[in-house]
Amino acid sequence: MNTVVEPTIFFKPSQRGLEKFLGRLEAAIMEIMWASGPMTVKRARYLLGEEHPYAYTTVMTVMNRLVEKRLLTREKKGHSFLYTPAISKKEFLYYAIEKIMSGLQNDFAGETGEVFARRFKKAGRKI
Repeated sequence: MNTVVEPTIFFKPSQRGLEKFLGRLEAAIMEIMWASGPMTVKRARYLLGEEHPYAYTTVMTVMNRLVEKRLLTREKKGHSFLYTPAISKKEFLYYAIEKIMSGLQNDFAGETGEVFARRFKKAGRKI
């Protein structure tokens, strides 16, 4: 039996892009992981480049936290660990948006419906 393990989602509406759901370094690492696929901490740190001059141990700690959040998996390969995205970017965004929307709908059904109706009306669409 396959058990789907859901990633941990936090929502920070005032942030931009993936930082709405992840920390700055977490978001940068996930973008690299989704673009490049499985890699070691050393490779991730290299790909982060001079824009993110973090220590090896900092990158390793954040990647391990992404494993705990179920966004990456980790497998021992020789003397290193190989990290792999556990979910695609599209799947992550759909999941995160669905969790947020269903949470709002469950707790604030009337208000959520009114806000969505107003937003669709502004966009010139019918629900």
